[in-house]
Amino acid sequence: MTSGPEGGAAPEGRAVPFYCPYCGDEELVPQAEPAGAWKCEACLRVFTVRLVGLASG
Repeated sequence: MTSGPEGGAAPEGRAVPFYCPYCGDEELVPQAEPAGAWKCEACLRVFTVRLVGLASG
């Protein structure tokens, strides 16, 4: 298991963001739905982090 924000644990396979991509706040909590989602406690947005692929060159 990987370490999440505030020293908490994140479920396997979930990317752990360090801040909200919308407001920059660091108070993030995992959400069950949609799978792999995070909720920002400051702006109340729910978002996911997904790897698209590797850049060439």
